Amino acid sequence: MNKLKKILSLILAGSLMMGLMLPAATADSTLFTDEMVQRSLLSVGNTQRMHKAIEKAKNGEDVTLVYLGGSITEGSAAQPQKTKCYAAVSAGLFTEKFAKDPEKVHYVNAGISGTPSRLGITRLEQDVLSKNPDVVFIEFAVNDSNDKQSQMVYESLVRRLLQSENAPAVVLIFTLLDSGYSCQPHMSKIGAYYDLGMISVKDALQPEFTAGRMTFRDYSKDYAHPTTEGHDFIARMVGYYFDQAAATEPMPYSMPEEPVIGNFCENLVNIRQGSPLIKAEGSLKADVTPCYSYLKGWKHTMYTGKEPMVLELTGGPLFLVFKQENNPNCGNLEVWVDGTLKKTLNGHSPSAWGNPVTEIIGIGDVTKPHTVELRMAEGDHMKNFSLLDLAYVPGK
Repeated sequence: MNKLKKILSLILAGSLMMGLMLPAATADSTLFTDEMVQRSLLSVGNTQRMHKAIEKAKNGEDVTLVYLGGSITEGSAAQPQKTKCYAAVSAGLFTEKFAKDPEKVHYVNAGISGTPSRLGITRLEQDVLSKNPDVVFIEFAVNDSNDKQSQMVYESLVRRLLQSENAPAVVLIFTLLDSGYSCQPHMSKIGAYYDLGMISVKDALQPEFTAGRMTFRDYSKDYAHPTTEGHDFIARMVGYYFDQAAATEPMPYSMPEEPVIGNFCENLVNIRQGSPLIKAEGSLKADVTPCYSYLKGWKHTMYTGKEPMVLELTGGPLFLVFKQENNPNCGNLEVWVDGTLKKTLNGHSPSAWGNPVTEIIGIGDVTKPHTVELRMAEGDHMKNFSLLDLAYVPGK
């Protein structure tokens, strides 16, 4: 009997390992129909880069799929999150459809809850480009705003990916909130301009809601995040895109030289610990700052003093990423440019969960050098503050 139990345990363990290696879309919901899946495909786009990734997989070569987005991409509400989120399941579908050697397909989930494009673009170097991706999915439709600056950041992010050394295929995914909110209108305009693959959860679901065949609660139990079945549904959409892209003859791809909306931060550069741009650390000491994928930044504590961090930059604007916490022991950091207070960053918020927040600060004439000081607000020197990342656009 003990021997039989041992054999059964080994079989079960092997099955679990296979499930982790090759997650598949298995939910059988009559609500999420094939017609809805087909309706989700806004555009196959130019398929040259996707064909390159598919051929590498078929030849048994290494292929990397990266999913960049917010909490939906991270897998919120999927059970279990790591293996049943749409990203993991659709990466498994790519493996099943095309991979000669499943172990050669590498999947990276670069989703972080609350991430808009302005945070996503600061993470490109570390979380996406360093992985040498062959395919990148972008999901920011419910985290972004519709203002002009947000639209330009999104386009800058897309352009940076398309022009990166590994030249990945870029596919845009548009989700929606229960209010109907989605940045799909301007994002799809950008996607069409660059001839990208585009998948719309909104277009798949909205006609069902309008006709009364479904409600948002059939897809999500809150205001945004798909259920496990909802994640499986999005994965089917991505799988359908894979099929259509594979069946579409590849043509040479040429990226437009000029932006359609704007690309002011396309050449964003991260400022790391030890950068010569940092003339003095002051009370913001280089330290370990664990917050999702942000690991090394700068910390102010009650023991580190009152002196400001000083940077000298030619260019702009400046992107500051900091950790926001629901903790009254976290204080505020002031951003001064050439002796003028530009912004106060709130390290404490009642709605925070230890999440990264991005602020974009204009620093003036981008052709002239500027002095930037980061100092704790008056009365907050005994409190804590975690600066996760700094980035700026170099002057021309």
